[in-house]
Amino acid sequence: MKKNYGYPSYNLICKATSGDEKAIREILDFYNAYISKVCLRPCYHANGALLMQVDEELKGEIHAEIMKAILKFEIRVK
Repeated sequence: MKKNYGYPSYNLICKATSGDEKAIREILDFYNAYISKVCLRPCYHANGALLMQVDEELKGEIHAEIMKAILKFEIRVK
């Protein structure tokens, strides 16, 4: 069974596309768990155990690209 997590509100998206830093941060926070899961990388412990760790560098790059995409996004109302 799929969970319904919803989406960021239209008002929040409009604020973010106009450059509101707080709104952009809220959108990044909304998708933070998903981005972290995508950025998981295997890491081997000294005793040979396999651990999964978040690649913070990749996560930062993804955040930067999302911010660029938000600022380029245009909302057109017909």
